Amino acid sequence: MNPFPLPYFRSLVAAMLLWAVPALAKPPVAAPLAKGPVRLQARQAARDFTTVDVDGRPVSLASLKGRKVLLMFMRNVGCPVCNRRVHELLEQADYFRAHNLAVVAVYESSPALMKQYLAGQAVPFTMVPNPDQSLYQLYGLEVSGAKAMASVFHGVIGKASQGKKLFQQAIEPDGNRNRIGAEFLLDERGTVAVAHYHRYIGDELPLADIKKFLN
Repeated sequence: MNPFPLPYFRSLVAAMLLWAVPALAKPPVAAPLAKGPVRLQARQAARDFTTVDVDGRPVSLASLKGRKVLLMFMRNVGCPVCNRRVHELLEQADYFRAHNLAVVAVYESSPALMKQYLAGQAVPFTMVPNPDQSLYQLYGLEVSGAKAMASVFHGVIGKASQGKKLFQQAIEPDGNRNRIGAEFLLDERGTVAVAHYHRYIGDELPLADIKKFLN
């Protein structure tokens, strides 16, 4: 007996093509780690940067010393998987505030598109547009078509479906579809406690790990 019914097999192939076809049609420009900064590891100092948030206010990691920090490198504001993650974290906003956690979310998106995404939403996080991807390079993130395709086998279709329903309005993705994200937990001295480089799209740091870090 065939363990994979034909409708299931067709759905799996369709899901794989959803990621593979655009990648083949327009190959991404890779960002090899060997030619840029290497990945950070636990117990290393976080790489400081100075930039501005979506409203033009200065942002630097150095200014956050004395607080624990969740530094997130998202994809773009049109990414439904990222939108789902933001809403998941928003449900913990009071808990984060009570434990003095600063949340900094970096996106590939332009300031204009980020403002469109945030319109009508109360997001108590520091939202940083980084369309030139300089901060992604600083932290050794990558662009990988193979890892993006592998996401199909790790629940990305379901997460994308959930995230799509949470958008306040339709947002056109403006980043690299094969961008792979990362999340870092920094202690009060600016030292990396946890460095979580995603293995596929939607490979988020578990909330339980964040709460354990805060307690």
